[in-house]
Amino acid sequence: MPQPAPSPSPGIPPGCNTRPPIVGDQRRRLMQRWHGPGGIAHVLRIGLPLLAGMGSITAMHLTDRIFLGWYSQDALAASLPAGATFFLLTSFFLGTAGYAGVLVAQHVGAGQTDKVGRVVWQGVWFALASFAPLILLALAAGPIFAAMGHPAEVRSLEETYYRVLMLGAGFMVLEAALAAFFSGRGLTRVVMCVNIGGAILNIPLNYLLIFGNWGLPSLGVAGSALATVTAWAAMAGAYGLLIFTRRNDGLYGVFRGRAFDRPLFARLVRLGMPGGAQVFLDVFAATVFIALAGRIGKAELTATSIVLSANTPAFLPLIGLSQGLAVIVGQSMGAGKPAEAVRAAGSAVRIMAIYMVIMAAVFLGFPDQLALIFSPNEADASFGAALAYCRPLFAWVVVLGFCDVVIHAAFGVLRGAGDTRYLMVAAALVSAFALVAPAWLAVTAFSFGVVGLWGVFAFYAAVMAVVLWLRCRGGAWQTLRLVRPAGDGH
Repeated sequence: MPQPAPSPSPGIPPGCNTRPPIVGDQRRRLMQRWHGPGGIAHVLRIGLPLLAGMGSITAMHLTDRIFLGWYSQDALAASLPAGATFFLLTSFFLGTAGYAGVLVAQHVGAGQTDKVGRVVWQGVWFALASFAPLILLALAAGPIFAAMGHPAEVRSLEETYYRVLMLGAGFMVLEAALAAFFSGRGLTRVVMCVNIGGAILNIPLNYLLIFGNWGLPSLGVAGSALATVTAWAAMAGAYGLLIFTRRNDGLYGVFRGRAFDRPLFARLVRLGMPGGAQVFLDVFAATVFIALAGRIGKAELTATSIVLSANTPAFLPLIGLSQGLAVIVGQSMGAGKPAEAVRAAGSAVRIMAIYMVIMAAVFLGFPDQLALIFSPNEADASFGAALAYCRPLFAWVVVLGFCDVVIHAAFGVLRGAGDTRYLMVAAALVSAFALVAPAWLAVTAFSFGVVGLWGVFAFYAAVMAVVLWLRCRGGAWQTLRLVRPAGDGH
């Protein structure tokens, strides 16, 4: 005899007395995505302080540009190509020294924390060795900016800004090497605090040195660069005080590991150099793009400087999250758990995409207001033309931003796993054939305007995103092992 159907609960219509299973499944999946190794909470815990630290660096660059814009339109126009050239010529050193953070993460994941100090010291030795070539590069300011063909009044400021930055660039590389002690162990809040301290110091120094307040001479672009160099030196000093203690020596060997370790130094250079070269190639492509914008005209260069400066708050936080992802991937791979690295990559992409949606709304909703932040006190006629260019350029920035989500997520994964050679080769080919050559032809042969030139830049970003996404999806990076777990006798 068949059993009667169960009575529905009082007040609930028949057929609606149970919650659909799909709701519970979605909730479980959401909780699983949030918690555990590689989850959103894990990525945020490691990445948010680095994001905040990059935000402070963003504030530092933005402060420089705003103060220089108030000082003069020529100073603002000169700061971007000079700054880009500076980062181009320091990116190799910065990328190589900074790779010590990935090696620290791999050693921590493998349970070899007693070797952390030794790893950091190899980065320090590399940074100290970089002072000499960086100072020599400062002497090449004249020929570098003469080749760009910018107006004479802008070129003179470019040379000054670049030269002062380059003379102090060794402090930036040293700061990056020392930060590896904390970032590689996942203690990213320390990195955040030091970066914020440097940004805060930079603000009054800009005010004093650019405009010559409180009885100091007005140094203009040289004062802005000197303020930045002073902040780097202070940040390196702060790291030194925090790292070199007896307690850290007992746990991580920060004193006893100071000797030059040829095999470990060679590993840092072998793995870090391709990553540094990849950053160099990316910055080189961007520098060529900026130089070509300057060849089109002064208003076009000013508009490009404004839009790229305003884009900094969108761009640099992605780098911070990418650095956090590289730490998680490095620790996961060191522990022999690539599945956690894959999960962290998915979490990072979700966070980056949400952030970029917010920034896209700002860029598309308030382009004029953003551009007017950089308005000089005495703008000439070309500034009005530059403002008109800014509106369509902000639309291209949105396209670039969503490509950057994929690029920086993939960069964090491949860098953390040690797949830096692929990054270098990809950057070389894509930069050459998707940006440098097309952009040069667009301006010199087809007389593209600045809006069309930015379209070429967006095409380059899209190609780079696809190339890196395919590498991550292929999974070859999951088989790499830079450090064997402690106790592994093989």
